[in-house]
Amino acid sequence: MQPNPETNITVLLVEDEPSVATMMTRYLEATGFRAVIATSIEAAQTLFRTDPPDVVVTDIFLSDGEGFSLIEALRAADPDLPIIAISGGKADFDVLAQAAKLGANFTIEKPFSPAYLVDTIDRCLEARPVR
Repeated sequence: MQPNPETNITVLLVEDEPSVATMMTRYLEATGFRAVIATSIEAAQTLFRTDPPDVVVTDIFLSDGEGFSLIEALRAADPDLPIIAISGGKADFDVLAQAAKLGANFTIEKPFSPAYLVDTIDRCLEARPVR
């Protein structure tokens, strides 16, 4: 994606690892997105209500629970909201496949490049229904 400061696209980034959140925020903002960070499921839900995003990027394993519940809640609130699930966590099941079953449009395994994240956001935006 080419930088475009006039996109007015808000990305809600749900990530509790400060270094990861900072890196992703800087890259998103450098490419023209407005990034809003939530470090918990509760904070993400509050931001969703008060500052509705165009796209949500959520980690699955967060300090206050699993992002699965957030995906389900967001999907119930807005069936057309683009959601990207990210995870590098290990579990006894395919975490990202479960996220997709619950409503994530795309999944990304950590580690990933910031450019790949932006490309995935672009694909989400292209695929969303026109409102």
